Amino acid sequence: MKSVIWIVVLFAAAVGLALASGIYTGNVYVVVGQTMLRVNLHAFILGLVLAVVVLYLLIRLLAGVLHVPGRMQRFGTARKGRQASVALNSAGLAFFEGRYEKAELEAAKVLANKEAGDNRTLALMLGAHAADQMDNLELRDRYLKDIELLPQKQQLSRYLLLAESALNRRDYPTAEQNLAAAAHINPNLTRLVRLQLRYAFDHGNALEVLDKADKLAKAGAVNDFEAVQYQTWAYRRLLALVSDAAGLKACLKRIPESLKAGELCVEIANKYERLGLYSQAVKWVSQYYPQTQQVELLEPFVESVRYLSEREQQKAIDTADSWLKARPDNARLLMYLGELAYSKKLWGKAQGYLEASLAIKPSLSAHLALARVFDETEQPQKAEVQRKLALEAVEEDEESTALVQK
Repeated sequence: MKSVIWIVVLFAAAVGLALASGIYTGNVYVVVGQTMLRVNLHAFILGLVLAVVVLYLLIRLLAGVLHVPGRMQRFGTARKGRQASVALNSAGLAFFEGRYEKAELEAAKVLANKEAGDNRTLALMLGAHAADQMDNLELRDRYLKDIELLPQKQQLSRYLLLAESALNRRDYPTAEQNLAAAAHINPNLTRLVRLQLRYAFDHGNALEVLDKADKLAKAGAVNDFEAVQYQTWAYRRLLALVSDAAGLKACLKRIPESLKAGELCVEIANKYERLGLYSQAVKWVSQYYPQTQQVELLEPFVESVRYLSEREQQKAIDTADSWLKARPDNARLLMYLGELAYSKKLWGKAQGYLEASLAIKPSLSAHLALARVFDETEQPQKAEVQRKLALEAVEEDEESTALVQK
């Protein structure tokens, strides 16, 4: 657009000069000392224009010659800048390909280039991380020392690298210090939250693990399976730390229903039993066993029933017997029912349950329990037979274990 405007202006000026030259004619007199020259006006104007053009070209030529060193210097600077960019690109590619030695060498080239400019910051970080991956701590620390001179906001990578290295060495005070410094710059950075999660996990801090795992899950930085694994560990840790009924109640409020009815169901029942909360243990198993059919729930159930009142014991036995109607082939349930009947001195029922259990799947516990029933009913020979069968079962287990180990 500017070119078109200039052409129009020049054309208009040419037309104006042509019209003016036709209207005004005359001479130009030039006096030099005693000499006077007369020149036609049109020829004078044309000569003046030519002189200006020639003078302009001479000045441009002279300026070009004088600026050659500066142009050469700028060309060299630009070439070095391009070389720095190429080296930085090579360093990045080598780093992500796992060729850390080459990455460090290319980063060193960038830093040796005086025209690297802003590329130096990234080169320092690549060099430090590459040296760390090579376990060259001396070289890494030299890079980190240079990074330390950068503005505070550009030192996040340094803090993260030092924190990760400290965690690998289990140097937790140093890790905590660098994690705090990194959090001061950007507390929501995914890599930082990962390191914080690792720190909390190493320290057994269940609440922190839950918080960090939840942050990572919301950010999509961990998959559902990984998030559940962290949550399960944290809830299991909280459950292990519970020491009284109030603490257990508060802990159970935190645990999602899916985990209560799943992986932690048996552990919660065992916790009730260990804390002496026997009625709650029985109630818990009564609620979740029909849903989950986890035979591991039966042991804390039986152990807790023994400490209940006569009425509650009978109610628990009736409940367990109703489970048997749904799964009459459950050998473990039959065995535990036999033990409950034994504790109530119902020898006939105990014998029936235990023999049914052994018919489905022989087990050491069932043989021993049945031997005790025969002892109570004064049948020593049958009791001795059950003990021999129990001994044979132990020997078979030991032989199987030995074969597996070989």
